[in-house]
Amino acid sequence: MLKDDSKFTIQKFRDVVPSMNFGYDGYKDMPTWHRVYPAAEFQKDENGNLRMKAFNGLLLLSFRNILKPEDVQLVKKQAAFLPSTLIAVTGADGRSVEILVKFSDEKGELPTDEEHADRLYQSAYRHILPIYQSVIHAEIASQKPSIRSYFLLTLDTQPYYNPQAVALKVDEKLMLQEPTPSIPEAKSDPTDKKEKGMKGSKENIEKMMKYLNEKYDLRYNMVMKYTEYVPKDKEWIGFQAVEPRVQKSLTLEVQLAGINVSIKDVRNFLESNFIKNYNPVEDFLFTCYDNWDGKDHIRALARTVPTNNPHWEDWFYTWFLAMVEQWHNRTGRQYGNSVAPLLISKQGYNKSTFCRRLIPPQLQWGYTDNLILSEKRQVLQAMSQCLLINLDEFNQISAKVQQGFLKNLIQLPNVKYKPPYGSHVQEFPRTASFIATSNMDDILTDPSGNRRFIGIELAGPIDVSVRPNYQQLFAQAEKAIWNGEKTYFDAEETALIMENNRRYQQIDPVMQCFSESFTPTEDENEGTFMTAAAIFSELKAKYGASLEAKSLLSFGRCLKNIDGLKRKRTMKGTEYLVIRRK
Repeated sequence: MLKDDSKFTIQKFRDVVPSMNFGYDGYKDMPTWHRVYPAAEFQKDENGNLRMKAFNGLLLLSFRNILKPEDVQLVKKQAAFLPSTLIAVTGADGRSVEILVKFSDEKGELPTDEEHADRLYQSAYRHILPIYQSVIHAEIASQKPSIRSYFLLTLDTQPYYNPQAVALKVDEKLMLQEPTPSIPEAKSDPTDKKEKGMKGSKENIEKMMKYLNEKYDLRYNMVMKYTEYVPKDKEWIGFQAVEPRVQKSLTLEVQLAGINVSIKDVRNFLESNFIKNYNPVEDFLFTCYDNWDGKDHIRALARTVPTNNPHWEDWFYTWFLAMVEQWHNRTGRQYGNSVAPLLISKQGYNKSTFCRRLIPPQLQWGYTDNLILSEKRQVLQAMSQCLLINLDEFNQISAKVQQGFLKNLIQLPNVKYKPPYGSHVQEFPRTASFIATSNMDDILTDPSGNRRFIGIELAGPIDVSVRPNYQQLFAQAEKAIWNGEKTYFDAEETALIMENNRRYQQIDPVMQCFSESFTPTEDENEGTFMTAAAIFSELKAKYGASLEAKSLLSFGRCLKNIDGLKRKRTMKGTEYLVIRRK
């Protein structure tokens, strides 16, 4: 803009910028400030998501912390020196310069689909940024390059604009070779080592910490439980885990810089509370908090799953809230999210795609569908580090695992295991919820554990044509949780779920034999009271070796779960009132 608005919004903002030490997010006008997305034109889809309509081929470079007005003008002149600069304007804070650079692919063309456009944009950033940094000696703003990169609507009475700017051609397949980092020569005298002693050791550790903090942004990922790093001059590559090889590289880098420390010293620093904590889940949910538009996005997402079950939308809503609440790791919970939707259909109905899309792109590391339930430590670790576990092909899980390990696992509020390289068992808060898919419908084997699953048979393929509006989905969930909406199924709902699940229950061969030979009754004159052993004995006599003796151990429990089967306690034990079929 060449002129401020009637409220002098931008000028008032610039007046208070010198006193703002912790960023601009807390400024009162920031939530309603207009953003400029130069890379592309966008439009909203059915869920309110911004989707690319047309790609403009403009790269945004933001240079910041330019304290003097004359230096701001100098940066604009330096940008104007390059023929690919379309626009260079003073940023909204008056201390930055926003530069728009024209570019295209190697053929001089622009992509039409969003995914291709984003790849080209990121490649352009890696290629073009070093060119501009060689001319402009100012700090580049740290941001991950994306066609959704934006700057705040600004005011500049003297903008630079070149309508004849020449587009730089970028080959997205050509990756720039990473330059070898320049390492200062070591300046140390070996004869001084003995004299320095402990004092020297302390000084070297302090130097090492300062060196690494100056070159890298470091943070401890509280969910994944490891330290992450990113070079300050290459923040667009994103944070990476400090795995052993990286740790050794950092140690060598420090040592080659003339700082006499060991790998143990570096490791102690990287694994200490000198590294700031970072929780990616809380960070994401914070961006959603108090931003709900009032529409029911959660049930709308449930409606993309075609089913004849009239309760599905409400059941999914409650489960979704429970999943989000589980992510908060609140203390004092007696149970975790102890119910899992179970999507049932033939292949090709987009069940796995739907499950994966429940997690937003920035948290996709928290989704898994390849858990091996027999490896218990891996399962417990995943429950404390993942956000959603898909029990894909649920029909392949054995009855023994369903009735034992899984039934107990799904209700745990916390998990205990010995972490890799750990010396003892530790307790960790559970973050993961469960969902499941199956191509078969007779899959539930434990009648008493059926309340742990919400069996939903699909009437057709799930609609995955429209991307979920993740900010609104989770903003709605956060609002509901904050307002105290329940995140569990009460007794009435649980009874309804169990009744719904009867159609998906596997019928034990012994119970099939029972149904063919006996029928329950309420009339004591018509029926006979018999113990489980007596009934089983008659079945074995009738069906022979097909009934194993070990089946008797679970036969009594199965009888107790039969609706309408009257029973009483006697000297012989529990007896059941049945009629023999003829």
